[in-house]
Amino acid sequence: MPITRKKAEEEVLSSLPPSAPSRGAVLIVEDDAFLRKLLTDKFKNEGYSVESAEDGREALGKLEKNAPSIVLLDLLMPEVDGFQVLQAIRAKQSTKRLPVVVLSNLGEQEHVARAKAFGADDYLIKAHLFLDEIVERVEDIIKKRYL
Repeated sequence: MPITRKKAEEEVLSSLPPSAPSRGAVLIVEDDAFLRKLLTDKFKNEGYSVESAEDGREALGKLEKNAPSIVLLDLLMPEVDGFQVLQAIRAKQSTKRLPVVVLSNLGEQEHVARAKAFGADDYLIKAHLFLDEIVERVEDIIKKRYL
């Protein structure tokens, strides 16, 4: 039976130790310290390299230094909110194609539409998903974009 690319990729990824940062780099932008730590730990355990930022200003500073494979972005944050961060990412030549997944508790259609209009690749509502589901969505976007 021939091995498909997907099967080969799964075999390679499953053979790596959980802490091996080989699946890509994630920037988690979340002002809630507890959720930021949960997400950071989960993505690290899944084999991602992880940076985190507690607000939009810190996120933009980190993006200036090093672009990740994907950004997981909260919307409601002090000073520089997620909408402003998303606009800044899309306005810059070096980051305009960077995948951004909004992760928010704002579930109204107007917020979803606004984030999509600003260039979000996906919009996830925190209260509706488990950590495993968030990782799966991020993996899907990374695979589509980079593989």
